Amino acid sequence: MHDRVLRQMRWKHPKAYLENIASGNPVQESNEVAAADLPFEFMMNALRLADGFHPSLFEARTAQPLGLILPQLKAAATEGLLEVDPEKIAPTLKGRRFLNVLLERFLERE
Repeated sequence: MHDRVLRQMRWKHPKAYLENIASGNPVQESNEVAAADLPFEFMMNALRLADGFHPSLFEARTAQPLGLILPQLKAAATEGLLEVDPEKIAPTLKGRRFLNVLLERFLERE
């Protein structure tokens, strides 16, 4: 069972990667994703998929209710960036074209 989410960065240069992996160090940097950042992290990965995701997957992966991001989902749908229905949440063609704009809706606001 997983109890945390890690964001890892591998060595970018192929030579550095091969040298580091040979010494048992394939990860250049590793950071734990805070619980407050999980909704954005999930959306950043899930909305890259043209087919989108089933709404229940959000709660399964973030341990947070979908209602947490319902205002953002509705706003993005109103703007034509998302298709939201009981079986699927997916970026529209416009949403895929303006993915960064769409993802900004899900950034944690202070």
